[in-house]
Amino acid sequence: MEHKSLIGHDGAVHEGLLNSHTGFLIDVACDAGRYSVVHHYERLDPARVTDAPLSCPACVAVSPHTAGPLHRGRLALRYAEDVLARADSRGYPPALDDEGLRLAFVALAVEDPPSRRLYALIREHLADMLTDRALAAPEGIPQVLVPYTRYTGGTVQAPVGPGDRLMRDGVASGHFPIVRVEAVKESPTSVTVTVREKDWHPFTWSARELGRYFFKLDRAPLPAAER
Repeated sequence: MEHKSLIGHDGAVHEGLLNSHTGFLIDVACDAGRYSVVHHYERLDPARVTDAPLSCPACVAVSPHTAGPLHRGRLALRYAEDVLARADSRGYPPALDDEGLRLAFVALAVEDPPSRRLYALIREHLADMLTDRALAAPEGIPQVLVPYTRYTGGTVQAPVGPGDRLMRDGVASGHFPIVRVEAVKESPTSVTVTVREKDWHPFTWSARELGRYFFKLDRAPLPAAER
């Protein structure tokens, strides 16, 4: 998540919290809300990004550089870490376990409900954490990159390793099969990736073809001993 100073419609300079991959305005640090900077259905005008110092008293008060109340972004991060820890406790990677994430959010809402104004930031932090996991490069595996789309927007190139789930881009055919990576092998002349769809026979792709036709869903589950 990026922190940038933004000129609001009210003329004040707010601390904006933006999606680090798309530049989309998520919220502002104070309680004024992002619509103090952009109107409904309005995109962020790059001209509103400024190097001027913050002039919104509420944004200044929660700045990470002050000893005031906990910054909205840091408070949302604390909640996101709690959600992910609860989901991890089920023993399955959260990216493979939508039910685990749902139950974690439900439990959090019952035990320690965050302000509804924090939900967009919690989701953004959670997406960052899952993206970090997806981008973790498997040790000792030749690097093969495929697109990975963050839940809150922005596409990055992610490495693949045995056990990872990929989906084939079926825009033309209407068929989007999900496959698991079985092996990534390197020879003196090429790098190949072997994938399997359900109980079908495995199929091998070159690294270049894999990057053209597949995108990544999530990192492989950890072995049971490492959970």
